[in-house]
Amino acid sequence: MHELAQVDRRALLQRVALLIGMAALPADALAVAAKGKGKRYLSPAQFSLLSAVADTIIPATDTPGAVATGVPRQLDGMLANWASASTRTLLVDALTEIDAAAMASDKKSFASLTPERRKVLLVDHDKVALKPGPPRKEKLSGFAAMMAGPPVANPGFVKVKDLVIALYYSSEVALTKELIYEHVPGQWVPSMKVTPETRPFAGVGGPY
Repeated sequence: MHELAQVDRRALLQRVALLIGMAALPADALAVAAKGKGKRYLSPAQFSLLSAVADTIIPATDTPGAVATGVPRQLDGMLANWASASTRTLLVDALTEIDAAAMASDKKSFASLTPERRKVLLVDHDKVALKPGPPRKEKLSGFAAMMAGPPVANPGFVKVKDLVIALYYSSEVALTKELIYEHVPGQWVPSMKVTPETRPFAGVGGPY
């Protein structure tokens, strides 16, 4: 099972590589970033903002959230060491917009708001960000086009959210505690009762 789970982890890391603007993801990229090696990119205030956003997207529940699994550290390390210049600008601008929205509505930084208030603001921000956007200038094809999806109004925020989710679900915690891994699905069940203990499934291709 461990070996099979790594297939999905590699697929998620390929997605991270595309989102971060890298041609290829070094095999030790996540390990280096998670250990705090290499340069840092975000300022302390920007890192606090990223941590608050990541915690709002995947908060801690009965399993650890994005912050506890090191997603902000990993993303910051990738911005410093492997991200393209255009991706760095896009992601930092997207984070700055979230903070500006919090200042405009609450006169406080996003990181200083309560988790409940952050969620309200980010849900509203997400709705606007996902509205249809203008056609992309670059031509995408194949896997890159599929991963990019349709154009949206705020691609920077969508990329931040996608990176937080992809990095979280490539972590050992998510693969072993958040998901139930099933490499080859069993018999088809048309209706499955969902309870508070029900976990999403992960198989080849990612979490479901």
